[in-house]
Amino acid sequence: MNTTKIATETQTMTATTTPRTPDGTLTTQIDNQTFIVEVFFNPNATETFQDKLLRVILTEEVRATC
Repeated sequence: MNTTKIATETQTMTATTTPRTPDGTLTTQIDNQTFIVEVFFNPNATETFQDKLLRVILTEEVRATC
């Protein structure tokens, strides 16, 4: 269970959220380290995963040419 504390000048508020299960899990190994990444999607998003992935690829392509 995750607990987030929000502090203001006059009051402190604690919000408790239940953990979500990830929409996907990616695992990769680089040298002797294993990376496990949990992916969460916003159900209210208007951009699809394909749109997001294409945007990331294009951004990386631009960075590589600079």
